[in-house]
Amino acid sequence: MSLRSQVKCALFLGASVFAYTSVVGTATAQESERRYQTITVTTQKTAESIQDVPIAVSAFNEEALDRLQLAGGPDLVRTIPNVTFTKGNFTGANFRIRGVGSDLVATSGDSGVGVHQNDVPLTANRLFESEFYDVERVETLRGPQGTLYGRNATGGVVNVITAKPVLEEWQGHLQVTMGNYATLRAEGMVNIPIGETAALRIAGAHLERDGFATNTVTGNDIDDRDINSIRATLAWEPTDSLRGYFMYENFVEDDTRLRSGKQLCDQDPFMTSYAGIPIGQADQIYTSIGCQEAPLSESYDRLNTAASLGGGLAITAGLLNGNAATDPLNRNLREIESFIDPDYRADQTLYTWQAEYDLTDSLTLTYLGSHNESNIVSEEDYNKLIPSIDYNTNAGFGLVNLVGDAATAEFFYQTLFPGGTVTDPQLGVANSLRSYDLSGSETSQTTHELRLQSDFDGRFNFNLGAIMVDFEANEAETIPASYYVFSNSLSAVAQLNNALGGAIFGGPTPLDTSGNGQGSVLSNLDATGRNYYRSISPYDLSSFAVFGESYIDLMDNLQLTVGLRYTSDEKTQENIAQYFFTPTNVISDPFEPTPTAEEPDGIYVREFEEVTGRIGLDWSPDFDFTDDTLIYAFYSRGYKGGGINPPQPSGNQSAFPQVFDPEFVNSYEIGTKNTLMDGALQLNATAFYYDYEGYQMTQIVNRTSANFNIDAEIQGLELETMWNVTDNFILAANLGLLDTEIQNSSAIDVLNRTNSDPNYVVIKNPQTYSNCVVSAAGYATILGAIQAGALAPGSTGGLCLGSFVGLEGVFNPLLPAGAFTPFEGFEADLSGNELPGTPDMTLNISGEYIVDDIFEGWDASFRGDYYYQGETFSRVWNTGHDRLESWDNVNLSVRFTNDDMGVYVELFGKNVMDEEVITGSYLTDDSSGLFTNVFLTEPRTYGITVARTW
Repeated sequence: MSLRSQVKCALFLGASVFAYTSVVGTATAQESERRYQTITVTTQKTAESIQDVPIAVSAFNEEALDRLQLAGGPDLVRTIPNVTFTKGNFTGANFRIRGVGSDLVATSGDSGVGVHQNDVPLTANRLFESEFYDVERVETLRGPQGTLYGRNATGGVVNVITAKPVLEEWQGHLQVTMGNYATLRAEGMVNIPIGETAALRIAGAHLERDGFATNTVTGNDIDDRDINSIRATLAWEPTDSLRGYFMYENFVEDDTRLRSGKQLCDQDPFMTSYAGIPIGQADQIYTSIGCQEAPLSESYDRLNTAASLGGGLAITAGLLNGNAATDPLNRNLREIESFIDPDYRADQTLYTWQAEYDLTDSLTLTYLGSHNESNIVSEEDYNKLIPSIDYNTNAGFGLVNLVGDAATAEFFYQTLFPGGTVTDPQLGVANSLRSYDLSGSETSQTTHELRLQSDFDGRFNFNLGAIMVDFEANEAETIPASYYVFSNSLSAVAQLNNALGGAIFGGPTPLDTSGNGQGSVLSNLDATGRNYYRSISPYDLSSFAVFGESYIDLMDNLQLTVGLRYTSDEKTQENIAQYFFTPTNVISDPFEPTPTAEEPDGIYVREFEEVTGRIGLDWSPDFDFTDDTLIYAFYSRGYKGGGINPPQPSGNQSAFPQVFDPEFVNSYEIGTKNTLMDGALQLNATAFYYDYEGYQMTQIVNRTSANFNIDAEIQGLELETMWNVTDNFILAANLGLLDTEIQNSSAIDVLNRTNSDPNYVVIKNPQTYSNCVVSAAGYATILGAIQAGALAPGSTGGLCLGSFVGLEGVFNPLLPAGAFTPFEGFEADLSGNELPGTPDMTLNISGEYIVDDIFEGWDASFRGDYYYQGETFSRVWNTGHDRLESWDNVNLSVRFTNDDMGVYVELFGKNVMDEEVITGSYLTDDSSGLFTNVFLTEPRTYGITVARTW
């Protein structure tokens, strides 16, 4: 294929044109130099032109991935309309299509966008850590899916199709890239024929580079990459009717990738007075929520640590007297303060096998099986700040208040924490506040899928299938398969509790003493201690589905498609308590499920069943003003199952529903595909409306990620075009317009629990460090009683505990009943707000100019790609804090190709304007102080690639 033909194919695919499950990179001969190639697809399991398939999909072959500089999953947003991507807070990611993605945090939750490899659904996958190599194509289907293959999905599907062995042919490919940040990327492939009926294809990739961020404490580059992957595929075609393959793939990462980025905060200071009444130090610690509502661009303070559980317990232990972080924060988003460099390790081993048998000339039976094992663990500094104030050298007022007098406090303090130094079995020895977290998972999945498809000559065809999925995650005794938060202040309070005979927590709280604090936290952990927070939800999924589509030619140019799917998901989750500080006399076995009134054996089993499908018409009229036209209209109902929330937080067994409901998308879509100007221009358009029922969203409640359901409406428009301006100049563009609106919903915003009502105030709970709301009059009354000496300093902490409920008349006969009653807060009306991660516009414009035979068989191409994404919000409350600014990206490249030699050399630049973009943010909960983690795009990168194919 000539360079011009390759470019046309790549640009065509890069224009995010419509297609279905298969796109072939080569095609029929062109009628003229101005015509596009005919892209062949196998949508309903038969070969069709891409312009004849009535569904929205963006497809990229390997040539297109290289030319568009699409290294991995996150890059796909730059070429597909109405798609966004951001990393998540707990080693996950959120890939949204038309506003539908994964805004829930739950082991038992399903993704709104299904990730597949070779049609195999991967519940746990490394798509967004790994990079593409030796792929036949990458497909992104937009809209609800489920009637053709794999798992059901409400938003769409990303399907990576790897290159398969070629019979009777030796092939090879080697590609090396070098660039800034000391980047070295190498990938290669060899295709080995084995007789006339078999072939072996071996491919691999390696990536290493320096970090995109800096740890200003250690002085080291962090957020680097060290990734290796290998894939071996054996294909066998013993007869014309029987063919199959077996594939092995292994992915390994071991580096300092940042799971969560810089932490931003507009510090909420202590109040010194209220209603003219002075507030003493003992009561000030309950007046700050840590970080307050403010735009991220104005949130370059450090967290008020006294409002966090770690900092607050340091005060209780006498290690601090107040806020330990008073210095301003460095405004460079790529500079992190951390006592340790992050540690990120991931691996995946995937086995896939497939067999196809032609029962007749028009019936094919396909079996597809897989087994996938995936592990990931990430260790980071939890607060990413260096305290401005070290621990006290003498017992602070918190410990004095706890034990009753200064002499006793000093005795315990110097015995346990000599000179203000804490010995933590996981974090080591330190004289300042240190907090780390560890997020990990370990999963295993096996799938079996069977399909029968027809290719009749008549007016009727069909595709029928069934799939079984067995998925297991996070067995209780697997140490990394949990989420942990460690702090030496937590260990200090546990040590103090035990020294006081269990006086603080009502019994002894043993520490995890399996380690000595040297090296990584993981190496000092056995998961049985009660001096750290641990959340684990062992989970099993057993899923079965049958699905199918039928295709009926009502007329020669009018086809009816009807698809149905029945899905049955059985989800099982063990209710293992978050035994944070829990005495052994309350819970003795840290891995035993905790009984509840609803489930006496402590194991939740829930079944979710649903019938979904799609129906639609596609019409191919013969218009005089177009070369070819397709008009289609479809109704689809997408579905993903509900799930089981984590165990209830200690002390509140009804903080949230234990089960969250399924979500549904009723999709109404109409589209058209057109070829004009004798094949020189393609113009496609799609309009859609979604009735979104039960959108699953997460809010942290007392350190627990709980999931809820709300309703929304989504409508949008997608325009896609490519124009062969001249033989040597090609332009492509796509435009996505999106409007989302939450319906009839309300929820408490933890950044504004009073909903800005001045008659109420937010106070900290001294036990859980969650926040509550009380009346302003009641708060002022307690402050006045403290000022008058009727109550001890620090008594305002009792407001959230309900210590004064019913005593309004005792303190002030004019106080109304309920003035001392604490509550969670006022719900804010969400109706009319936008869904998170849904910009009103995405735009991509690409151009490539080709110069033939610039010297001795070498051609040159000059390419530019521009991408724009409108502003969006990170949460459903749509506050100033939630607003994420619009951003754009420019990529440039120059490629020199010699087809006769099978060689090309490319100079490239990505994000050449070096835009620093926040793609998403995550607000932590009350007990963490409500700081915000942000996630960034990559900085400017550039380099050179040399490739040889033979």
